[in-house]
Amino acid sequence: MQIFRQEKKDLGKFLDQLRQSYELIAPIKKDLVRFESIKNSEDITNIHLEKNSYFPIKEYFFKKQEVLFQFDGDKVTVPRFKTSEKVFFGIRKCDLNAIHHQDMVFIDQADDPYYAAARKGSYLLGYHCNEAPSEYCFCGSLNLIDFFDLMFYDRKDYFLVEVGSEKGKALIEKYQEYFTKTDEQIMPQDKIIINADRLEKLDISKLYDNPDWKKGVNLCLSCTACTSLCPTCYCFDIKDEPSIKGPKKAERKRSWSSCQLPEFTRVAHDHVFRKEREQRFKHRIYHQLDYFKQRNGVNLCVGCGRCIEGCPTRIDFVKIINEMKNE
Repeated sequence: MQIFRQEKKDLGKFLDQLRQSYELIAPIKKDLVRFESIKNSEDITNIHLEKNSYFPIKEYFFKKQEVLFQFDGDKVTVPRFKTSEKVFFGIRKCDLNAIHHQDMVFIDQADDPYYAAARKGSYLLGYHCNEAPSEYCFCGSLNLIDFFDLMFYDRKDYFLVEVGSEKGKALIEKYQEYFTKTDEQIMPQDKIIINADRLEKLDISKLYDNPDWKKGVNLCLSCTACTSLCPTCYCFDIKDEPSIKGPKKAERKRSWSSCQLPEFTRVAHDHVFRKEREQRFKHRIYHQLDYFKQRNGVNLCVGCGRCIEGCPTRIDFVKIINEMKNE
């Protein structure tokens, strides 16, 4: 583990230098906190680190909508992948793990060239939470791992910067005037996020038929806010969109979808596999906390709490699970 020190007064200078060589993307607060491209030095002063971004960072890799290919009669054209080196700064541990989990799905398992092209050349610079930035966070319950190129730990007047990869080490060497070596260490207790261990029941496999799920189901609107704001959900639809230029011209597009929609499991003869709202409601939570883990050995969920905070009826499924009695 390599640890460096960066004075807080040097952070803006460091980021401004990054901006001149890479596309720099960081959390900016406007109406809400969201990751945006930093276009100028003034934008750097608007970087917001007090609260996590309302929207997940996944849209930079798993696009909300993208063209897979175009066809004109029997001619098929695949879009060229436009890749550029991007530095993402201010990513919380939950979102870093979310990227890792989506890498497992789209690169390790599906070998998706569109996702892989978007991930290529990306540098992940994390910002460690000293305490939970939201009352709905529960990342501390989920055994998240270290997954970053550099991680910044806030020490009031300065940052301790941990190197997590060769790419991170290369950035330190390239911009060494903004970093100094230090004998300070980052201990295991320094990585604990205070008030982020809300989920008390880590195994929900035997709770599927518990009647307490109704507490959430009865409030659910099936609006899909939870899956849209989730940094790990990866459901999508693929549709062909014809062109007004002629019946032979069309595009095949992939777009975000949601397991909370009845049409997501609709098949021929108008059969819907998860027609009831309760089935859909529980499916999302079980995929996040049980099904994915059975296959991959890790929860898909990273405990960011966005799905709770962004829910119109504020369904706190963590609280519901905690209050369930084992049957």
